[in-house]
Amino acid sequence: MNRIPVALAVSIAGLCCAVAGCSTRTDVSVTGNTPAQYSHVWITAQEVWFNTSAIAGPDDGGWVRFPLSTAVTVDLVAESGGNLGSLFTGLKLAPGTYSQVRLIPVDATAALTSSAHTAGALYNTEADYVDSAGATHQLPLELLNPDKGIGIQGTLKVPVGNVGAALAGTSTNTTGTTIAATTSNTTTPTTTPTATPTTTTTTTSFAITFDGARDLTPFTYAAAAAPNGILLSSHASAFDLSEVGGIQGQLTLTNLSGISSTAGLPAIEVSAQSLSVDGTRHVVVNRTPVRADGSFLLYPLATSSSTPAEYDLVIHGPGIATIIIKTVQVTLASHASTATTTTSTEAAANATTINPVSVGTVIPRAATAYTANPAPASGAALPAGAQVAFYQTLATAGEVPYVIEASPIDPFNQVLASAQALSRGTIDSGTYSSSGASVTLVGAAPAEGAGGYLVAASAPSFTDGTLTTTVSAPSVGTTTPVAVTVPALTLAPGVTSGSISTSVTQATAGKYDHGELLVTHNGALVATTPVDAALVQGAGATITVNGLPAGTSAALYYVAVRAWNSRDATGTLQRQSYPTAIDLRGSATGAVQVTIN
Repeated sequence: MNRIPVALAVSIAGLCCAVAGCSTRTDVSVTGNTPAQYSHVWITAQEVWFNTSAIAGPDDGGWVRFPLSTAVTVDLVAESGGNLGSLFTGLKLAPGTYSQVRLIPVDATAALTSSAHTAGALYNTEADYVDSAGATHQLPLELLNPDKGIGIQGTLKVPVGNVGAALAGTSTNTTGTTIAATTSNTTTPTTTPTATPTTTTTTTSFAITFDGARDLTPFTYAAAAAPNGILLSSHASAFDLSEVGGIQGQLTLTNLSGISSTAGLPAIEVSAQSLSVDGTRHVVVNRTPVRADGSFLLYPLATSSSTPAEYDLVIHGPGIATIIIKTVQVTLASHASTATTTTSTEAAANATTINPVSVGTVIPRAATAYTANPAPASGAALPAGAQVAFYQTLATAGEVPYVIEASPIDPFNQVLASAQALSRGTIDSGTYSSSGASVTLVGAAPAEGAGGYLVAASAPSFTDGTLTTTVSAPSVGTTTPVAVTVPALTLAPGVTSGSISTSVTQATAGKYDHGELLVTHNGALVATTPVDAALVQGAGATITVNGLPAGTSAALYYVAVRAWNSRDATGTLQRQSYPTAIDLRGSATGAVQVTIN
């Protein structure tokens, strides 16, 4: 048997497509979720990169880059609940399988782009939230080494089209309102010499999702009494929209009072959960806030036509009794690809219908709430990028805990920036029926007791925290947050402990007297350490960050600094990123020099 090498086969296919007039196009869009207290979360993008390697760093080879001629700003509050906001369309990306997308944002410190100005933002990346007194705060959304981008792993398949055009490296820069990728295969049918060339186009889509509930990280600095900064520590995901579905439902809110957040939306969230790899707990796959009318749509959720995925739905909020609906089977979204006859210079249209699975109308019961907050650890601190989750378990045999509430820690103070509100109620649970029958809910106390929770932390490259610590509801009327000591985390199997030695110099001696060094990976926070002593010591001062995950493909780090003078913290705040990579993938130690301007 004669075998044609793969590369040659692709080349031949591309040549055939070129002769036939076919082409490939890729669009990129964004969606996400945000907690109910946020009124806007703006992100401005200027480039998108693709790589066939899931572990390539921003300075490695293999990247295909597409800059926008004009930056695009999207609002994650608006682009949620199944909405997709388009950023890039018509990209001539070579056919193949891409394992990483890298979004290059425009930092909040850069000159305001026209798209951010038009949106009404003060900064290119911005988080607007409403505090407990009803006042709106417009804060710059602080990005971590934004010039290196936000790395997002996923499996994105671009089918064979006009390979010749794709390999030429040309790109079309257009704007929209989502982060998803769409690929068009265009074929030109036979025509008479005098006829206008026509094309038939089919479209496949990809999407990137930002989990604002996990990644928006409020914090305090300079002894502020309330959060005065917000980080985006990204753990975004990428999806092929031909392999996803959704879950929708309707909550009846008329029997509830006082459940609205400070931003006016219901303080209720819906999450889709699945078993963790070790089977000890459930983990959140995706989540969405409930809309003002009580409706919700969870999208995208990975599934397949051959083996539809099943998720357990958790509907929760401090003012309601938690609802758990088990084994919701998610079917593929209906992708209505339109075949249109156009001239060869026109783009074919693509209509995508989500067609989500419905759990029907659900009536939540009201509940009262209390608050809890992790107590500062007496031993090892939690990783700066950790989140703390509060779990409950259905009181039947064989059940493992579900995530009911979770928040990222304030990385500089080892607590939650705002105490976590927890429901005192019991749990209503039932099982989804694919026949369309209404879900029958039965109320019962969780295994931890009404208002009781297990508490554990988690962070990338660390083993999930042990589910041994509990918190119980205090006496009714108690307003002081319950203090919870969260168990420390240990490095995951196969991960070794590394360190980075950093030489710190001020360009102007004595300009700053307080600050933090931040260690980042792919736009996510990994570790922090104070630089106060180094700033006071002056030139030549060295600080060391210990306990960093090393020896894995994720151990490629960059650093950034936040520095200020205590005489005027907000007026002197300097945020600065550094381009030098610190590679602990094959080493346990690294070093870097930083000069703070």
